Amino acid sequence: MPRLIQRIGEQFHLRQVKHARTFGQRFMGLMGVSPGSYDYALVFHLHTPGKINASIHMLFMRFPIDVLFLDARQQVVDAVESLPPWTLNYTPKKDAAYIVELPAGTIAKHHITLHTPIRWT
Repeated sequence: MPRLIQRIGEQFHLRQVKHARTFGQRFMGLMGVSPGSYDYALVFHLHTPGKINASIHMLFMRFPIDVLFLDARQQVVDAVESLPPWTLNYTPKKDAAYIVELPAGTIAKHHITLHTPIRWT
């Protein structure tokens, strides 16, 4: 299987990506996905950036995930590692334009920190 993330200079490039652009796609997120089939980044495109609009829940999730919150320049403004299933709400510390959900352990494995640029194709 190809790598999920590749570092090129100071940027991280997501290699296996699915996108959630519509309300329905964003609402469903990873609900119903089995842990064994989750090997990609799910990028949420928010129509209106902000903290409240970027709030997420983990209801009906069966496994923890890592989550990156990115600003309009696609730089990390908040990150949470191993967000547990059934978490009622997580609101990022700063306004976000994108949310990237990743398999648990991805942030630590790649040493992703605040202000890190994240790109995808």
